[in-house]
Amino acid sequence: LMPPWKAAPNVGPKFKHDRSLSASDIAILASWAEAGAPEGDPADLPAPRKFPEDWTLEGRPDLILDIGTDFQVPAAGGDIYRCFVVPTSLPKDVYISGIECQPGNRRVVHHMVAYVDTRGEARKKDAAEPGPGYTCFTGPGVEIHGYLGAWAPGSQPTQLEDGIGRSLPRNADVIVQVHYHPDGKAEVDRTRIGLRFSRTPIRQILHRFAALNQDMKLPFGESNTEIQAAWPVPVDLVAHAVLPHMHLLGKDMLMTVTFPDGRTQDLIKIDWDFNWQYTYYFEKPLDLPKGSVVKVVAHYDNSADNPRRPKEMKPEEVRWGEATTDEMCIGFILVTKKGQDLTRPGEKDELMDIFKAQIDDYRNKRDEANRKRAKSARSEGIGRTETR
Repeated sequence: LMPPWKAAPNVGPKFKHDRSLSASDIAILASWAEAGAPEGDPADLPAPRKFPEDWTLEGRPDLILDIGTDFQVPAAGGDIYRCFVVPTSLPKDVYISGIECQPGNRRVVHHMVAYVDTRGEARKKDAAEPGPGYTCFTGPGVEIHGYLGAWAPGSQPTQLEDGIGRSLPRNADVIVQVHYHPDGKAEVDRTRIGLRFSRTPIRQILHRFAALNQDMKLPFGESNTEIQAAWPVPVDLVAHAVLPHMHLLGKDMLMTVTFPDGRTQDLIKIDWDFNWQYTYYFEKPLDLPKGSVVKVVAHYDNSADNPRRPKEMKPEEVRWGEATTDEMCIGFILVTKKGQDLTRPGEKDELMDIFKAQIDDYRNKRDEANRKRAKSARSEGIGRTETR
């Protein structure tokens, strides 16, 4: 299998690990195919490549966590969103420099996300619900310490640069949120995660944030609905990578950044394919001054002619949601705080608190706008009744 490189050429900064083919490479392959794909001289045939059967993360994982059970996925029914609480039992704080998420059964694992819980709240939710783990539809349902890593089709292991890591405190729990999609027969999954500890002092913590639009609506029959999203940068940051995310109706996405001085720079343009999702790391990290705005423009096809639209989907409007047949519009961006140096005495990582304050403000404004719309709708209804 030749993994595709979905990022459009000559759009945005250069990316690490670019596996795209040059025009001359494509021409050679096309000419060979048109000639009937002749074998060539068998003497020139290289030895078959050997692929690793276990972990592909650079170096062996220092800590391997699994969900602790052979989880039974039924043959039919709705999508299952399950959070499994995995104790780390770490005797001291560590920083993670590499992570590899391995779904135990790719036939039914839609995606997975790993979070860090230092408050024990996830354990309480687990204990309150029968069976392994607990139900978690939109997220872990608890206040998290941070984001650890994720997997979706096409994802690769993450190996961070020296000096950059993710925080995993002493005795923290890892919440592994797995989204299962039944495939017609009973299946079993035992997903696991491999973590590599940093061998060098950590100066900066890598965080993930996003421009997203949870109010998106995709009318049925429309083949090119445009959805936009934006995220204002709250403090001086450095961007290290981007990860576009949509579901099955997505067609394409463009991520850009508008700087405080009015300049605009493309970050990535992608011809969307749900089966090939990838985190695109920049060759050179990009400064994002406070006041910059990360923007997303995405297009969707909710028409009956879309071959990627599942047959079981009803002919109706599609909105934001975590089910396979729902949709999303997210432009993830991985960032560190500019100038941060955790090796300095007294230096603390405050980005998660800053991001949480942004989220709370966004939710409060959205709730207030919804209340105003509902009040306006009630007023209009009363007016129409009185007119009659």
